[in-house]
Amino acid sequence: MTDLTLSHKVVARNEIFSRHQNRLQLSRLLHNWLTRRKVRALNEQDDHILDDIGVERGEVIWASRLPLTVNAAIALDDRARRRRQHQQ
Repeated sequence: MTDLTLSHKVVARNEIFSRHQNRLQLSRLLHNWLTRRKVRALNEQDDHILDDIGVERGEVIWASRLPLTVNAAIALDDRARRRRQHQQ
């Protein structure tokens, strides 16, 4: 096998890997966007509903403004849990 053939295989493998990574990243961004829509919908709930869920309106607003690279629901849950533990 020549070095040229080996380098073509490496380039082809890297291109396939890159396409796969792009698909995964796009899928994650779409999932995060859909999740963010659900988090934003929480902002339309009454305060007593948010209290029952265990989050505050400011936390919902904060989570809805996070970049799409972050899952807003997970970030909201983490932040609310830390706040509740700190209040105890």
